[in-house]
Amino acid sequence: MRRITLVCTAHREIGKCNEHELVKILLAVGPEVIFEEIRPGDFESSYADESKYNVEMRAIKEYLKVRKARQVPVDDYETPEGFGSYMRALEEFVASRSGAYRDAIDEMSRKQFELGFSYLNSSAFISSIKESERLYQEAVYKYGNDLAKSKLAEWNDQIRKRDASMLESIYRFCQRTDFMEGVFLVGAAHMSSIMDGIERRMKDQPTVVTWRLWTGS
Repeated sequence: MRRITLVCTAHREIGKCNEHELVKILLAVGPEVIFEEIRPGDFESSYADESKYNVEMRAIKEYLKVRKARQVPVDDYETPEGFGSYMRALEEFVASRSGAYRDAIDEMSRKQFELGFSYLNSSAFISSIKESERLYQEAVYKYGNDLAKSKLAEWNDQIRKRDASMLESIYRFCQRTDFMEGVFLVGAAHMSSIMDGIERRMKDQPTVVTWRLWTGS
């Protein structure tokens, strides 16, 4: 039976969230298949240019020096052009207006720095990310205009679709490929949505693959 370990990660190094700690996790899991949050069309060019490497990519390269594994890029959802830059501007606007939101983000960053991946893969992180999302939405509705409100709703829809698309790519691969152990490395901001999607998939397609969340053991 195929099994995939979900490991929520940080794309940029911060404290204990670094490539060396992630390599330890990969060695402990021992995946034959590594599902990556990267676009299939960007896969070769990204790995050809070390300046583009994020924490996950550097850790994977180190892991592959020790063990063989198949890399599978699964982030094939196309976000509308220019949408990301608008949302980054909205993020800055929210942070400038909401001290509670800034405090929540700072606290999450502090715990990530000190506790590393064990924090990003915990129920405490899920609670923190949900609270930060609540504060973000609260600020948009309190200080933002109608365009900001509509863009926030569109953003939430885009995230759900993107996460569903990554899971669909993984399930398509599992349906046609035999393996024993896999790992899905995905940014921690996706954790809540991804886990909801996995729960639904486990109910609808229980025999395709089993899942577990890495919890530090």
